Amino acid sequence: MKPAHLRLLFVTFSICALAVFSWYFFAGNALLEAAYDGRSWSVLNKVFGHADRHPLAFYVQKMDALVSFYLLLWLAFTVTAAVFLYRLHRPAAMSDDGLDYLLFAIYTAVFAGMLLRFGTQENWYLIDDIMAFKGTPPFQHRVMFIFPAQVLQYLFPRLGAIECFLWSQVLAVVLMLWSVRRFAALFIRRDLAFMAQFLVLCMWAPTVTYYTFYDIGIIFVYSFCLYHLLRREMLPYVAMLVAGTFNHEITLFLIVASGFVLFGQMKLRSLAGWILLQLLLYGLVRVLMFYVLPAHQAWEGGKIDNNINLFLHHPRTLVQNIGPILLWYLVAASGWRYASAPLRRCLIILPCLLTMTFMVGQFNEGRQFDAFIPVAVAFMLCALSARVGAPAMPALDRDSAWLLSRMPASGTES
Repeated sequence: MKPAHLRLLFVTFSICALAVFSWYFFAGNALLEAAYDGRSWSVLNKVFGHADRHPLAFYVQKMDALVSFYLLLWLAFTVTAAVFLYRLHRPAAMSDDGLDYLLFAIYTAVFAGMLLRFGTQENWYLIDDIMAFKGTPPFQHRVMFIFPAQVLQYLFPRLGAIECFLWSQVLAVVLMLWSVRRFAALFIRRDLAFMAQFLVLCMWAPTVTYYTFYDIGIIFVYSFCLYHLLRREMLPYVAMLVAGTFNHEITLFLIVASGFVLFGQMKLRSLAGWILLQLLLYGLVRVLMFYVLPAHQAWEGGKIDNNINLFLHHPRTLVQNIGPILLWYLVAASGWRYASAPLRRCLIILPCLLTMTFMVGQFNEGRQFDAFIPVAVAFMLCALSARVGAPAMPALDRDSAWLLSRMPASGTES
């Protein structure tokens, strides 16, 4: 696709979006009031004409939240698209500049804004209890980003638990944005890799429901580990696998992915030993967590029945909650033909997540699939880089700080 066509699409979309937001600002409340009284278009009357269920203020609040959600994304998109188009037709830069730091700050602010605006504290995840390690399964052992919140509360006693939690998540966002951009540079030109940060924002934002210490951390851990796994840098991969297990036990699926990625690249005996080593380290962390923070079970029961009930009796709720992120995954499928074999093998993470969600999770929560976001973003970047002619620069392996920790490739063992 030519840059001129991209600029035309960007300008057209921006004008249309600005017109919609302006129209809602000046006439949105009047339209809602008319629909509430059954005096608007038939479609809107059906949606909002339920005076017997909720007061008008309920619908106004819902629409204001929806508009503010898309306004934040549109503002981030506008800046992202402008920088992308500016850089697309210039020579690739090999180092960061002021625009990269500006984008980093903007994305961090938007992530934090999304949490503040749309995140809530629920009675099954009280921040005070979680910071005191009194959470019920499965939350009790997801502690990685609890420690920064505790340190902050110790240093500044006047800060409440929620404030400490939010600052800990700012740290998680910073680490995640750094890791995602570095991972993205494997699939698109380095100076365009910031696109991954925006895509992660778009995919993560609809999954924001209640506060957790670990959701953003999952994206950070997975993007970090997959980056080093695809580069065959095993020492940092293993180190983060161990550390990330303190954030969420879902790191188990990274072990599965490593087996698929390295199959055919190592002797089968070596591959089996590599997987066993990871399982041993993972098991040690889990045993340590159960020893230090005793729990009577690892997860809540009854999830299979709940999920079957969702499929049979509440399909609308299911579509509303996981539809947005699944649509992004469908978009990511466009990158299949451009993706490398190791990246394609990372798709194994998705069926692992589906199985886990059915067995011990809840399909009405899109956040169950956050771990697959880095892979989906990588596929989208593969398609984007192919269509705009901005492939990733070859990695300078000889300059890797982890060269000695790489596993040499070899044929399979029969």
